[in-house]
Amino acid sequence: MKKLLLVVLLLAGVGILPASAQRHVKHLASWGAHLGRSETGDYYELSYTPMLTNHLALRLSGGYEHGTLTTRGEYSVYQGRVLLSPQLFRLGEVAYVHLLVGAGAGYEWTNQNGTGEMMTGAKEPQRFTYGPQVGAEADFFLGNRLSLVATGTKGYLFNNPLVDQWPGLASIGLRYHFR
Repeated sequence: MKKLLLVVLLLAGVGILPASAQRHVKHLASWGAHLGRSETGDYYELSYTPMLTNHLALRLSGGYEHGTLTTRGEYSVYQGRVLLSPQLFRLGEVAYVHLLVGAGAGYEWTNQNGTGEMMTGAKEPQRFTYGPQVGAEADFFLGNRLSLVATGTKGYLFNNPLVDQWPGLASIGLRYHFR
């Protein structure tokens, strides 16, 4: 991770202090790639975030989570999230902190590859889940167009989820901002 951050800094041609520019203005957008952990496995996410106003963004994302549960074996979760992201506060033009409020939906698949406890002849359990999500996100700008982002969310899932009723996700990533 340290090498990745060093490469990003060198490629962006920036130092620790970003150039002076407006970070959050209406009609700006960003693409992000995030890597993190859930309470039970690893998590990867791609996001698109357009600014709706100078202080409100819409965060659309798709993610993939995988891991191993003690009783259900290997699992995968494919999910999408739609979150409103009002700005809570900022520190100069370097750090912006946002609240995340919205909903997510996912497709869970457990007992993959014959792992876990399963009756003979039973199918691999699969289920569609959905529910509300809340969290916080902080952007630390490395320059005018690139930021390091830290995200933490917690949610509640309906439809008897197979993996976790109260999923929590924490991730870090890079975000590219454009107009």
